[in-house]
Amino acid sequence: MCGAVILGVRLCGASERTVAVLGGLAIIGFVILVRPTDSVLRAAVMGSVGLAAGLGSRRAQALPALGTAVIVVTLLWPQMALAPGFALSVVATLGLVLWSVPIRSALVRRGVPEAPATLLSMTLAAQVLITPLLIAVTDTVNLLSVPANLLAVPVVGIAGLLGTAAAVIGGLGPRYGPTTVLAELLVRAAGPPTRWLIAVADWLGGPRWSTLTVPGPTAVTVLVLGAAGVLGWRSRGRVRGVWHHVRCERSAVLATRRRRLPDRARHLEGLGRAQSRGGGRRTGHPRPRR
Repeated sequence: MCGAVILGVRLCGASERTVAVLGGLAIIGFVILVRPTDSVLRAAVMGSVGLAAGLGSRRAQALPALGTAVIVVTLLWPQMALAPGFALSVVATLGLVLWSVPIRSALVRRGVPEAPATLLSMTLAAQVLITPLLIAVTDTVNLLSVPANLLAVPVVGIAGLLGTAAAVIGGLGPRYGPTTVLAELLVRAAGPPTRWLIAVADWLGGPRWSTLTVPGPTAVTVLVLGAAGVLGWRSRGRVRGVWHHVRCERSAVLATRRRRLPDRARHLEGLGRAQSRGGGRRTGHPRPRR
């Protein structure tokens, strides 16, 4: 919702200060409208960090913004540290920030079209970190979560924008005024995507066989060890490259020392011969006078 407001204001040619002010008002209004739940607070603080970065003519980075959001929310609302919804929102956003672009690039290189690759990469990136946390919290895992998210993502934004606009417009005028009629039209327009989300939840989340019960701590330990093993296996080439570079540097240093040692030996041998010819007289540098 805030992104739509910012896009509309920028299309009108407003300044960065005006964009930041109106974006902040949109964030505050959205939080008041939908109530400050776990994911809403996380998204609101991240949006505020992005607006502050834009006001300072700096490019907002998602990972520092997410860290700032977590710190601010846990400082202002300490109970959020134990809220499963806040933790799920944070780890899902972290997965999107870290892995959505690499997964999309890998899918595109393998011939997947851009739009399906984007949807699949977002779903997989969020699901990678959400699954261990869900297992730890609920002791269950859903086998159809990825298809369900793929079917729900295209209409979530439409339903959210239409519903939010209907709530805002409906509260501006009298009960049976023109704003109420417009809000009713927006609600009816949001009906099909909302019914689609409900149908996807019933079809893919309703069957009992789609949800498996797993022991939380054991499953999380296995998943973490498996992920560490996969990352170690994938990064073995980098480790070998670093080790090869270290060995090359060491060989170069040893070769330089070997080249210097014969020269020093020849120099000392020449000094010895000069001393023997001079009758034991020292041929080095004269001692300074006191």
